[in-house]
Parts: sequence; structure tokens; C-alpha cells
Amino acid sequence: MPQQVTTRPAAAPPRPRRRTAAEEPPKRRHSTAWRLLASPRVLAGGDLALLFGAFLLAYTTRYTWRLGPTLNEFQYTPLDAYWLVAGLFLPVTMLSFAALGRYQPRRGNPLVDDVVKIGVGVLIGTAAIIVVFFVSRPVFFSRLMFMYLGAFSVGLAGLWVVLRRVGLTMLRRAGYDNQRILVVGGGVLAKFLMQQLTAGGSLGQRVIGYLESDAAAHETAFGRFPRLGDVANLEVVIDAERVDEVFVALPSSAQHELEPVITRCRDQGVRFRVVPDLFEAQFGRMDIHPVAGIPLVTLRATGIEGFRALQKRAMDVAVSLLGLTLSAPLWMVIALAIRLDSPGPVFFGQTRIGRGGRAFHLFKFRSMVHDADERKHELFDGGQHPLLFKDRNDFRCTRVGRWLRRLSLDELPQLLSVLLGHMSLVGPRAQLPDEVAQYDDWARHRLRVPPGLTGLWQVSGRSDLGFEEMVMLDAFYVSNWSIRLDVHILLRTIPTVLSGRGAY
Repeated sequence: MPQQVTTRPAAAPPRPRRRTAAEEPPKRRHSTAWRLLASPRVLAGGDLALLFGAFLLAYTTRYTWRLGPTLNEFQYTPLDAYWLVAGLFLPVTMLSFAALGRYQPRRGNPLVDDVVKIGVGVLIGTAAIIVVFFVSRPVFFSRLMFMYLGAFSVGLAGLWVVLRRVGLTMLRRAGYDNQRILVVGGGVLAKFLMQQLTAGGSLGQRVIGYLESDAAAHETAFGRFPRLGDVANLEVVIDAERVDEVFVALPSSAQHELEPVITRCRDQGVRFRVVPDLFEAQFGRMDIHPVAGIPLVTLRATGIEGFRALQKRAMDVAVSLLGLTLSAPLWMVIALAIRLDSPGPVFFGQTRIGRGGRAFHLFKFRSMVHDADERKHELFDGGQHPLLFKDRNDFRCTRVGRWLRRLSLDELPQLLSVLLGHMSLVGPRAQLPDEVAQYDDWARHRLRVPPGLTGLWQVSGRSDLGFEEMVMLDAFYVSNWSIRLDVHILLRTIPTVLSGRGAY
């Protein structure tokens, strides 16, 4: 009989207790480099230095390198006259940065937001000097010089943002300044929140576990995240686990517990954030239409149908054709490497289950020995094939195959499946028939859309995630699909593939 998937193991979690001195969690690592890079003062100091450097570079470009229209003797302005420009541009731009919130200490701020703030701040500073000096006209000032100043300021400040983020990411991945986060709530929203916090490893946010608000629940864990007790154990868990911040994501049915949770966090001196209960409705796509000031909430139907399906299909065809064209030379190199490395065919074909439970044939570059399927039983010791099984040390992988998997190059032939309409660029993972046969009703939710070459599961941890977490991510994707979400996932796929995290 097929195994039924359930997200509720039978054993009840043990009640938390205070740790003894020998059981204390490891102390957090600190470093001078972290403190310098994370300091808003250092960020502001770097901005100021680079804005001044942009000013000098702009003057040099226009008046020393003479890049632009030829300047006559009357149009040449010495650097001394431009100190007035710097004296106005620098403080106005820096004040604009501060007013836009650039120097507020906050994790998880998207890079795009930082770049937008830099662009707006520089635009305000440049507009100020143009208005002041072209109205007063104390001497001849070059408009092209001001254009260079704006462009170089955005470029240098943007480069500083990127380099600072890279440095912080390296330090956080090395274990410095990792915040210990506790999630209060065990519903869909809380579990999705835990996944996304953990997926952003560069933020240094470590989810230590969650507290289930439903006293009748008997989960011991959700994937990688242990259940540490119920909400009544909050003070004990905060103290025993040295919690830095609490994220409260209670379902609407447990909102009566919100005020006591906030009070306990305040009493313990722990920072907390609250997810509004209405946000839970986002899993069903929420529209708000005010009538006479009264917000009316409508839940739109989920799924990818009609014009939405046409949009997704158009992007699939365009990108897959481009990808196949650009990667054609690479196919020949990979094929040659596979044939020289081990005997057997270049491609590996397998039946997978697509949208609506329909089967299709999927092709990949072969990354295992040619008789891998016949030797699969050696991995399970006679037990049943587990869902979403992948072994980091699978002995069946070839030398070339390990590299192909690490860089996800073995999946290039799936672009053909995308072009043919069996798959999409973004969607749930295409699973095997014996895996789908073990689905419960919740897991079958992911069969409502075409499987994808990449997806939320892939960019949130890939093979490091368990089946329950994969289903949760896919359910969120199905309910919240948009072209913008697909583009966001595709962009996140690039660093995920380059890092090789979870690829085996």
C-alpha cells in the first residue's frame, strides 16, 4: 500500500527546561570587522568619502581629461570655484540619504531599495546645486560636470553598498552576529516565515525553532525547525535559548494570545515583530476595496488560468528559446565530458508527473553511472523509497556528474521540456510517479501548476529542505503566482546556482 504523507508525527514534544551550565548554547561570535561594517556611522562615512571622490572625479573628467564638448578659455573654471558646489552638494545629499532612511540599522533591506535611495538622494543634491548656481551664476559652471557628478556619485555609492553587503554576508555565514530568532505560531504563515528567514542566510538570522499555539497539536518539528513547546513556555524558551528576537505569526484563530505574548517579550526585554493576522489571507490572494472608508476584503481565486497562463507561457517560450540558443556550445562540451568520464548514454530520461497528474518524459544530462536505477535499492537497505530522497554522498554519481549537479548544468535539457509546454521556467519540482503516489490531499495542491526548472523550493535551500517544507513553498507559489514573482525567483536562482548550496 502507498505510504501516506503527513505533516503531524505522533509523538508529543517534551516540555522545555532551563539549560544547565554545561548545556549552554555556544556564545555568539563577534569581530571588529563586523562592528565596523554594520555601523551606520561607517556607512555614512563611506558615503561621504565616495561622494567627495565622485566630485573630484567629475571635475577631472570634464576639465583635465576634457571628456565632452571642447572648452574655450572663457568656459574653463578652476577647481577653487567648484568648492562651493561641493559645499552644497555633499550636505544636501547626505541629509537626503538620512531622511530617506538609508542610515537606519535594519536587516533584510533589499539591494534595490538601497540603490533607489541613493539615486533619489543624489538627484536631490544635484538638483539643489543646479538651481542655486545656474540661477545665481557666480561663475561659469559646466552642466556636463554636474551630470558627471550625479552619475559618479550613484556609481560609487552603489559600489560601496554592494561591497559592504558582500563583506557582511561573508562574516554572517562565518557565524558572526547571527541573531537567534524564535517564531511564535505553527500555522501555514509561521512555517513559511521560518523558511524564508532561513533561506536568507546573508541576513544572519538563525531560526532556533517555534512555539505552537494549538495545544492539541502533536508535532515535534516542521522539517529542520523543532517545536520547542507551546506559547505558555515563551519565557522559559527565551531564557534557555538566548533568543534575540521573537517573530509572532499567530493564526487568526489564536489572536487572543497576541497581547500576552507581546507583554512577555517586553518583560523579557526581547525585540519582537508581529505579522498581522489578515496577512494569512495572502495565501488566498487578498484584494481590498474600500467603500465609504470601510475596507472590504475579497479573496481572489488561485491558480494560473486564462490570460495569466498566457503570460506565463509567453515568458517560458521566449526565455527557453534564448537559453537553448546561448547554451548550445556548452551542450557539446558537457556531452563530450560525460562520454569520456564513464560508459553510457549522454542523456538520462525519466518519467515525471506534471500539471494535473499527467506524466511526461523528462531528460537531463546523465550525472550517474548508467545502471543507477538498478542499484538504487542499495541506498535504502530494503526500506521503502522516501519522499524527496537525495543523498549528498550518493556513490552512483560520476566525477563529471558531481560538477554538473553542483552547477545545475545537468538540468539544461529541461529547457526542451519548457519549450514543449510540459514544464515551466518556474514552478514546483517535477516528481517521480512513486513519490506522487504517496501524496496526501495537501501535497496534491502543487499539481495545479506545471512543474518548474526552478522554484521557491530551489532558491530556499533545494535538497537541504524536507518534503513538508517543499510542499509549503509550492503551495505559497500556487496561491500567489505573478509574473513579478517568477522574475524574482529567476533572479534569486542565479546566486543559488553559483553558490551550489543544497545541490547534490
